[in-house]
Amino acid sequence: MARQSAEHPSGNSILDVCRRFGLHLKASRRRMGYTQEHLADRLDLSANFIAHLERGSRKPSLDTIVALARFLEVPLESFLKLEAEPAMSRKEDPMVRRAYRMIKEASGQRVKLIVSLLEEMAPPSPEHRSRRGRPSRHRS
Repeated sequence: MARQSAEHPSGNSILDVCRRFGLHLKASRRRMGYTQEHLADRLDLSANFIAHLERGSRKPSLDTIVALARFLEVPLESFLKLEAEPAMSRKEDPMVRRAYRMIKEASGQRVKLIVSLLEEMAPPSPEHRSRRGRPSRHRS
């Protein structure tokens, strides 16, 4: 008989709730500039436990959720929201901000070069492939 996962009152499986919590936790930790080790040390937890929480493979206690929210200066309800999006948008990601600054400061010719490099590195989206009328150029 197949094992069914427990359901949260929202209709999401508990596993989905834990994964989403983990995404919010990781985004909040990174936004504050903390490593897993630093966060673990400050809250008297193990870095391994923080890693499991961020992957959604462990269920935190309510006390742990409250401690994390307080330390990361995040409203408790934001950790408990069940939207799929993490607390940090791509615009807040330090690497994205750095890349944006570099592109913003580059000359027109360099911007074209950067875009062509990105197109070579990232597989095109299905919409982009259909507009160009060519199959994707995935490399092994």
